[in-house]
Amino acid sequence: MDYGTLRVTTPDGQVREYPIDTPSAFVGRAEGNRVVIDHVTVSRRHARLTIDSGRLMVEDLGSATGTFVGSQRIPLHSPSLVEEGQTIRFGDVEARFFGGAVAAPAPEIPLAGAVPATGPAPVWSSGPPQVSPVAGPAQPGATPGAAQPISVSVKSPAAPVAAGSPTTATVVLQNRGAVVDEFSLSVPDLPPGWVRISRSNLPLLPGARDEVTIVIQPPRSPEALAREYSFAVAVVSRELGVEVRALGRLTVLPFDGFQMALNPVRAKKDFKLVTQNTGNSPAAYTLAGTDDEGRLQYRFERDQIELQPGEERSIRLRVRTKSRRWFGKEEVKPFHAEARPATAGLQRHTADGQLRSRATLEAWKWLIMLALLGGLLGGGAFGYTKTCRDGWPFCGGGKAAGPAEPATTVPPVTRQPGTPTAVASPTSTARPVTPSTGLRPGITAVVANSAPGGTGNSNCLAVRNKPEINAANPNEGVLRRLCDGAEVSVIAGPSNDGTYLFWHIRDAAGEGWAAERPVVGTVRWLVPK
Repeated sequence: MDYGTLRVTTPDGQVREYPIDTPSAFVGRAEGNRVVIDHVTVSRRHARLTIDSGRLMVEDLGSATGTFVGSQRIPLHSPSLVEEGQTIRFGDVEARFFGGAVAAPAPEIPLAGAVPATGPAPVWSSGPPQVSPVAGPAQPGATPGAAQPISVSVKSPAAPVAAGSPTTATVVLQNRGAVVDEFSLSVPDLPPGWVRISRSNLPLLPGARDEVTIVIQPPRSPEALAREYSFAVAVVSRELGVEVRALGRLTVLPFDGFQMALNPVRAKKDFKLVTQNTGNSPAAYTLAGTDDEGRLQYRFERDQIELQPGEERSIRLRVRTKSRRWFGKEEVKPFHAEARPATAGLQRHTADGQLRSRATLEAWKWLIMLALLGGLLGGGAFGYTKTCRDGWPFCGGGKAAGPAEPATTVPPVTRQPGTPTAVASPTSTARPVTPSTGLRPGITAVVANSAPGGTGNSNCLAVRNKPEINAANPNEGVLRRLCDGAEVSVIAGPSNDGTYLFWHIRDAAGEGWAAERPVVGTVRWLVPK
């Protein structure tokens, strides 16, 4: 039954008409109300309309922003009479009630076209709209060429939209049929994540017209390309089984989302510049390198790049110092790789890096030092052989086959009268020497090849206070001497002074350093027990 029409005007100037076909109707923002007003100042269930004997009563259901009749706010849960000509306001949304008949239909809105729901893509034409069945039987009595029972138009967004921001389009529907019909709405040409339809299913009485708001929010990502989009709003009639489409347009603005980084951040000379266009439009950049002191040179694999939205590319970069350093410690020099936009208005991007700068001779210093050390040792050994005493190994009058330590003269012992003569220890037989030393901390070693007449030292093995021998004074630092057969405990080592291999040992008299063997030669004075 037709009780009247409620015409609603939102603050942005949009007008919608809601036919009232029941004596009681709810008004609110939530789905399920007879009058759905999608506005922030309207509560989910804002008010109730009651029509009795052609007179309208309105009741506020506890809304936050209030319900007004004329200029007066009505009390909560108290039905108030709306006189003829008075306006009603739900929050900031104004409404006017027309009783007794459905408001006159709006002027005919031309259709963009009509297509089947399945089959080939729609063909848009400027001629009379065509209707094709999509599901179920056609309405009885419908004949080809009859007046179009659905009127659909789309009001596109008024301005371009920035990616990540919402905009709205308005769909206006009118039921020109003779029966109550329900229409379903969809936007098949835009990604589903972009679109939110306020009411995807809309029932309309014969001759009634209504509006549906479509919120479109393209994401801030490379997929939302900066361009103009043509989209269709598809409206399907449940009763007639036809689909009608109306065309709309949307323009997405470009945004800059370029990213770059150096990999690795610190290197000797070779870097990789990783770039990615995370914006929604092509980006062209010129590459360059800078440093605060201006002491570096930069060579890019390519000086200019152009990236499509979402594209990633790596560019090789070599950085070197302009002037060469021969000596000195390693230095770390910071620098910046820059991407300068070719289009005005875009942002310049930078990536920070560090160059490890070494002196030219830094890599050869150890070889040079070893060569110098070898020369010094060779010269010292040669000079000493000219002045050493008879009996010192490596001298012309000494023993053969590269002895380990110089012989020293034991001062004569003066025996007091009446003192018994000490009995000399028997000479020990030299142990055989194996190619592998076998010495290590924690084991017991035995002195060998050091007794008079042996193949090495002619005056027993010296125990010293440090692991080296003074070529000018071989007796310096000698604590005591151990002859063949003496047992010692190996504490630590070895230590190499360039001529002999020493071990830290302990015997009954204490600790010290004793030579195991010469660095060059086969004779050994300490062997594993």
